[in-house]
Amino acid sequence: MKILVIYYSLSGNTQKVAEAIAGTLKADINQLKDRRSRTGLFGMFRTMYQVLFSRPGEIRFANTDPYQYDLLILGAPVWIMKLAPPMRSYILKEKDRFNQVAFFCTEGASGAPSAFKTMESLCGIKPAATLEVTKADIKSEQYLKKTHTFANNCYQTLLDNKVAVSALNSHL
Repeated sequence: MKILVIYYSLSGNTQKVAEAIAGTLKADINQLKDRRSRTGLFGMFRTMYQVLFSRPGEIRFANTDPYQYDLLILGAPVWIMKLAPPMRSYILKEKDRFNQVAFFCTEGASGAPSAFKTMESLCGIKPAATLEVTKADIKSEQYLKKTHTFANNCYQTLLDNKVAVSALNSHL
């Protein structure tokens, strides 16, 4: 079973979580990158506009085909209780190529449930699993335990689906 972790990280927190998940699952990993800087006054205003008005960000797309993977794990930070614009861009462009999905979000203290709802709506697919990681989880390294549980849930869902498909095929 092939698994791909696609993530966007500005501060490095989402990257830590993505790497922990990919390491546990022996998954391929790919980071989305901004085409334009989010630093400085103009970068900050552009980011605020994109977040507040749910606009996609300009990104360099990952050079991997999500269709080639059984499970795509999408990860992004939550900004102002909303999904980060770069992940919105990726989902909008690639959603027709997704098989199964799982989501994780990093946040200051809250907002992931709203981001998960947005991700599910944009993908049009119910996630196999979700993971919410706070800044405190990262600081205390509690995120390592959470990512391990999340990875196990993702893997179990893949196994369950493979068994279901095999059972269906044997009846045809």
